[in-house]
Amino acid sequence: MKKEILQLEKVSVTHSLDEVNFSVKEGEIVGIIPINNLGLDQLKHVICDGYPIHYGFVTFNGNRVNDYMASKAKRNNILLIGSDTTLIDSLKVYENLFVIRKGFAKHIINKKVLIQQTQMLLDSVGSDINPEATVGKLTQYDKVTIELIKAKIGYVKLVIIDYISSFLLTDEIIKLHSLIRRMSGDGMSFIYICNHHQEAFLICDRCYLMKEGRMIKNLLPHEMNDEVMNHFSYLFENQLTSEERKELYSGSISKIKECIIKNINYESLKDLTIEINKQETVVLLDSDNSIIENLVTLLKDDAEANNGFITLNNTPIEKGDRRIAIIDKNYPADSLFLSMSVMDNILFCSDHKLKKIWLNKNIQRSIGTSLEKKLGKLVHKKDLYGLENDQLFEILLQKLLLQKPDLIVMIQPFTSLDMYQRLKNIEGLDLLKKNGTSMLLLTLSLSDTLQVANRLLIGERGTVTKEFTRNEFSNLSYLHGSLPK
Repeated sequence: MKKEILQLEKVSVTHSLDEVNFSVKEGEIVGIIPINNLGLDQLKHVICDGYPIHYGFVTFNGNRVNDYMASKAKRNNILLIGSDTTLIDSLKVYENLFVIRKGFAKHIINKKVLIQQTQMLLDSVGSDINPEATVGKLTQYDKVTIELIKAKIGYVKLVIIDYISSFLLTDEIIKLHSLIRRMSGDGMSFIYICNHHQEAFLICDRCYLMKEGRMIKNLLPHEMNDEVMNHFSYLFENQLTSEERKELYSGSISKIKECIIKNINYESLKDLTIEINKQETVVLLDSDNSIIENLVTLLKDDAEANNGFITLNNTPIEKGDRRIAIIDKNYPADSLFLSMSVMDNILFCSDHKLKKIWLNKNIQRSIGTSLEKKLGKLVHKKDLYGLENDQLFEILLQKLLLQKPDLIVMIQPFTSLDMYQRLKNIEGLDLLKKNGTSMLLLTLSLSDTLQVANRLLIGERGTVTKEFTRNEFSNLSYLHGSLPK
């Protein structure tokens, strides 16, 4: 019988965790799929840091490390891998693995020996990383690989993989899954947190569904399928399969060109061409991360392409152009001004449509009165501090509806969202589409982007290599992400 590495027994934390029962055995890969994110951060702190609990107990590697009688705020030997690395970018690979490792006490460092040992470790996982490479110049996937090797030589028993698809490419996730499987075979245990059940089912031995701070279901291997998931996400599925949505996305697309990106060459972009029709939603899957950053720089008019052109309604895009709204992946917070009032945030980009809006208090009051029906008392708030994510989503949505840009560009719009937030996001994108807006969604992994797409473009080596229309999405089951029904 396999040893139990981690056990949470009826762990409760006021306002966040409610009698959580959770366990991980040696060499096991256990998934956590949040239906909503309530309590998820506290759960990670309880597992990793000995966060105080109000009831229950936590056992790690055979020892009780936390209970409600006497909380021990001591970090467990657990590695959490997320978008923020624990490595030091300015140091070499071998230095990160050995020199700054806990317990490394040599006064004279034999560089040659450390490089040889690093090379052996890299070879053992099939990596071609140069041991003398500076970590800051490596890809995100290579950094994750080094962190896992560091965990191995540091005798880490449990690794938490936290929303890895939010910053790794689809191909890299497949490689990472293979590496995780190899390490779990050697006895290392994993908790795999992701917002999409299809991703979790590819790698996990079993999965917990988490909702409102509770583990509502422990899915065993025979239960890890779409049919069982539909039972717990019926609201999500029903919303996505409504006749209104089918009509919205299956109808004929206007032939009027809203945005034309033609033969662009700039940095890693090579003859990139994208045409977006009026009221069309196009998803660009950047399969090797060669397009998004440079394309966004050009769309913001922060640089000039070597050749080619970008037009919106047949005229070039200018810096600060209100006809285009670029929403970064860290939205909604990064797309709003937290110190400004709700109304000022909503009105901020509407002055190209509503002339003299800032001088006319009557128009402002009229808009505020109409928004009360949707936002309630929230509309009168003087700043955005302390607001929940769903409230910020709604404020951003109202801002975009009032701005009414011709084109919205969103970068990884479903990154790290729980199921409820994903549904809210989809509803918002549907509303913007009904409002006549064209959209370009730039992403490293599909997640739920196909639910709101008319076309899918596959980007590679700085250009578009493949194109699929909505009626062809059903043939894309080899790509991870929800497919519209």
